[in-house]
Amino acid sequence: MVKEMSIDTQKRLDKFIESVEAAQKLQNDIVRYGLEAAYLYAEDVDGDWLEKWDEDEVTQTNFVESVTTFLESDDWVAVSVRKQSQGKSLEEIATQLEDCLKLPEAENRVFAIKTMLVESASYARNGGFGSESDAVDLLDLAEQLVKRLECIFEISR
Repeated sequence: MVKEMSIDTQKRLDKFIESVEAAQKLQNDIVRYGLEAAYLYAEDVDGDWLEKWDEDEVTQTNFVESVTTFLESDDWVAVSVRKQSQGKSLEEIATQLEDCLKLPEAENRVFAIKTMLVESASYARNGGFGSESDAVDLLDLAEQLVKRLECIFEISR
């Protein structure tokens, strides 16, 4: 158990160091090359991405609408999420879920959603909603929610 924890800590530290090194390299490239550094990091700098900017908004809106529709369903996961997040609108929950699902690793998605659910549940309890007897295994709920959303949106794992 202790060995697993130290290995996990070492992996997280290695990822952090890699991220800092990548940020330092980006900063050095911007200082060295100026605006031309964008060509080193982006594939389509001169493309039509600005003209297609609105298309990304449509995709985002469709995502939020789809998640909201799922949250309105009778699926036990959707019902549990609604119960845990009584103080928030479905659109607000969907927007937060979208941010969580943008994380690259499935494990990080699960823990981000669990954190969101914990914050929502404590917000609801502080506001006088819900009770301890309504508590759910939030990690299991977060895992099930990620699975449902990954199936709906075919997100790579």
